[in-house]
Amino acid sequence: METIKKTRFKHLQFTFLPYISIKDDLKIGEVLLWPFYKKKDEYIKNPLIRSQIEQFLKQYVDNSGKHKPLQNITIASYKSPDNFKPLTKNQLRKVRDAVTILCFSTIIKNTSWCAFSSDDFQLVHQNFIPGDDGIAPSSGSFIRRTIGGLKIEEVLFITPFYISQGWGINYDEKILRALEKLQQDKKGKEFYRRVITSLEWVSYAYTNVDNFNYSSRIVMMATAFEILLNGFKNRFEFMKKIKQLTCNSLDDTKKMRSTREIYYKGKKRKVDFSFKEWWAYEFYNLRSNIVHGKEIKDKDFKNRKGKEYFLLSIKFFVECLKKLLSKHNYYIGDRISWAGIYEEI
Repeated sequence: METIKKTRFKHLQFTFLPYISIKDDLKIGEVLLWPFYKKKDEYIKNPLIRSQIEQFLKQYVDNSGKHKPLQNITIASYKSPDNFKPLTKNQLRKVRDAVTILCFSTIIKNTSWCAFSSDDFQLVHQNFIPGDDGIAPSSGSFIRRTIGGLKIEEVLFITPFYISQGWGINYDEKILRALEKLQQDKKGKEFYRRVITSLEWVSYAYTNVDNFNYSSRIVMMATAFEILLNGFKNRFEFMKKIKQLTCNSLDDTKKMRSTREIYYKGKKRKVDFSFKEWWAYEFYNLRSNIVHGKEIKDKDFKNRKGKEYFLLSIKFFVECLKKLLSKHNYYIGDRISWAGIYEEI
């Protein structure tokens, strides 16, 4: 075995996603995501480092009674798969952004039989010194809890039941590459940060932890819209922006529009809008009622056709995002298929 001086390895670190399975390498900007067990021998030439990382990862187990080690762990490397230097603040942000992009690109491909939550994309940073079997587990995004004085073999990281297990992710390649292109455009820094921040709010809405208030999902998606669309003063400005980014000639036809009596421009009057604009009106009203503490009943979370506003919101969000990206030539290709959407709104 190769002999290595311990001093050379102080403060090494590797970053990984324990619950995400990818078949092959996936590069997003300067971040490389790769399947550990498939590529470990090829990418990690130093046997001491490789065995140390494997020792840590074997402690991540499933939630069956047998606690079998997870076999599909993904490593997130900055620039190079053999780079184990602790991430700087800027490098950490780039890694987090890459995971945010992958998370969003996966969530929008969810189906009723195969769905992922943002919790599945948990990012873990593990400090280590090769040859040192000590571990000090630390967890908590606000109140940090750390336990020291333990050996690696003494700690098991059991997969929570709300985490998906054993499914390979299916992500939207076009939207992922469009976001990567935006990320690499130095002229689009402000727009990029706005987009990424909006995607982070989408991920907050798609958490799957127990006892999460469903109303919070509406508020978080509304916040994601507000960030993505660069703000809106009221429901009618929101409707206007939704119209600009999602409506087409079909929405001008009589069968795709309806007239309702609402308070508009200071008084109650009959107004005509497309179904998409009415969805925006209703979604904004639901969000407003939630944040102002009004009583919300289960039926209020669904529209007149029994479809959930929350599930419809991601379709509108994706359409808005693709339209904005296409305006700057980051996204090229067909937009979201609206087939069936008119039967839902």
